[in-house]
Amino acid sequence: MLWRLWASSSGINHFQHGEESWALVTGASDGIGKSVCQAFAQKGFNVVLHGRNQEKLNGVKEELQAAWPDRKFEIVVADATQGSLASEVASAVKGKHVTILVNNAGYTSTLIEPLVAQDPDVLQRGVDIGCTWLTQLTRAMLPQLIENKPSAVVNIGSFVAAHPPPFLAVYAGTKGYTRAFSQALRTEMRLTGHKDVDIQYHESHSVATKANGSPVSTAAPDPDTMARSIVVAIGQRKGFIVPYWSHELTNWFLWIMPESWVQKMSGSILQTKRTDLKKAD
Repeated sequence: MLWRLWASSSGINHFQHGEESWALVTGASDGIGKSVCQAFAQKGFNVVLHGRNQEKLNGVKEELQAAWPDRKFEIVVADATQGSLASEVASAVKGKHVTILVNNAGYTSTLIEPLVAQDPDVLQRGVDIGCTWLTQLTRAMLPQLIENKPSAVVNIGSFVAAHPPPFLAVYAGTKGYTRAFSQALRTEMRLTGHKDVDIQYHESHSVATKANGSPVSTAAPDPDTMARSIVVAIGQRKGFIVPYWSHELTNWFLWIMPESWVQKMSGSILQTKRTDLKKAD
């Protein structure tokens, strides 16, 4: 929490070098991903927007280009449920000086249901996006990031990795994987002589996006506010960080509570939001 006292918004400049610095942002067609693209452009980065919907990406690109005519924006379309396509994304940006990869793509159609009630194909899509895609794209991009260092891999996680709630078992599991993967890879890069490739895990809590329908509040910032916090946090070069201030306060509160209380509380809340019960009604 104390890092905020001396945090500077210029820390991100550590990753801005060479003739042109590029950031690759996955899941950039809406929500946090789109806003992160805006925040990078505001800081002087060119941005590669990844998503699976060409039409949506075209609209975001036009919006960004109109706001920042001096920046460059490009699109790469790939279905994040197909891990084999990660190498194609890496190939598409091969000629660019990419210094930051933001793994933001996530499965937005998360159902709040018991595991036994969920369609196996739906569960598999969650795993494919949350684990396989993140792993394969990071692997495909690492050679370029090593070449372009100092560079960073930023994995957007969730508090559910530390406090996995009922009815979101697969989603929580993928975020737990993301956190463990990030920590292991950060240490690995240092042990293999690549400490200037900074692997970061960013813990997020509720954000008021179209996907979840949450209203903006102190506990749930809008995507633009969250994105600006993420960009500032990237510049701190920490392996684990909670970008938004109220999320970090919540994190500390959850940390001092007995985990049984946290589980009981989350279970009570999610029980009232179960999508399977709403379908039955």
